[in-house]
Amino acid sequence: MNIRTANDLKELNAALDKCTYPVWLMGPDDEAYNMKNEEEYIEGIIRLAEDHDDQLGIFTTSREDEAVMMKYFLKMAA
Repeated sequence: MNIRTANDLKELNAALDKCTYPVWLMGPDDEAYNMKNEEEYIEGIIRLAEDHDDQLGIFTTSREDEAVMMKYFLKMAA
């Protein structure tokens, strides 16, 4: 997952705002950031900016939130 521009970050924020339940940015070594929590969101974005090996992934806790994030990823992949 790559955030390349400020617009990419705005798109991610818009998708996260649409989610009802926690959305987790997770990586190796038990890294986990609740992207719906302000402090963990900041840590997660910093970690995401540092990730050059695509080791981080987004995980949701509800099917509705999964659909929201899938739309985001499809849009970003286009």
